[in-house]
Amino acid sequence: MNLKTLTAFIALAEELHFGRAAQRCGISQPAISRLLSELEADIGVKLLHRTSREVSLTSAGRGFLDSARKAVAYADMAVRAAQAGAVDGIDSLTVGMVIGTEQPLVGKLIAEFKRAHPETRVALRRIDERDIGAALTDGHIDVAIAWDVAIPAGLHHRSLGKVPLAVMVQSGHELEKKEPVTWADLAGYPIILPDRDRQPIIYDHYKRYTAEAGFEPQIAVDVSTMADALAMVAGGVGVGNAPVVPGLRYPGVSILRQEPLFEFSYELVWAHAIPAVESLLNLC
Repeated sequence: MNLKTLTAFIALAEELHFGRAAQRCGISQPAISRLLSELEADIGVKLLHRTSREVSLTSAGRGFLDSARKAVAYADMAVRAAQAGAVDGIDSLTVGMVIGTEQPLVGKLIAEFKRAHPETRVALRRIDERDIGAALTDGHIDVAIAWDVAIPAGLHHRSLGKVPLAVMVQSGHELEKKEPVTWADLAGYPIILPDRDRQPIIYDHYKRYTAEAGFEPQIAVDVSTMADALAMVAGGVGVGNAPVVPGLRYPGVSILRQEPLFEFSYELVWAHAIPAVESLLNLC
């Protein structure tokens, strides 16, 4: 058993198709079939059911998949640490950020991590809701920061804090006189929302909340980051309605309290408890 064999098995388990898995691994279909047969022979159990119509994981295969992913993730981390010559064995930490999770507590957490691992390179990556699971399990990111409603099943997560839903308006907007703002107060105003293609869960949750309040929001523009939303609000394009950390300031924007109070929990999400992730968790 080696990393090439484990990587081939992981590709098969996720694709459930020999052709696609072979293409993903950059090898021929007979070669990936041979690697699977060798792996099953090595461990003495059948990992996949194969018929002419479909491929599926056996119960043993499902159990083996998580361990295989961890083994590959640890091996990759060890290679990168050796290549970087990291003194503490943790050469990098890649954090995936879902729109709106750019909160001060995240910056404080990363600052603490850097104090503990000053030689470690930390990178932030913008990710979409639909990509969280794949990005974590494939090792493209080590951890994600995501809203609780957007976390796929099967991933580990820990709450970092709660952020209230707030209304963002251009300074001098008439809604300032109505604070606290209710859902009904937003009816008739153009709303700035996250791009539905990138954040479908948050988008659909918002549509459900407004439907319960009795109106259909008029979407002014779709945005990809909180910075985009604030810029559009400051320019008078529309009204923003999103989780906003108390005390946030942005030129030309008023942050209004919304009632009834509704809070989103933003969470640290991971698939593999590699050393970099374990260190981060110890700081939470």
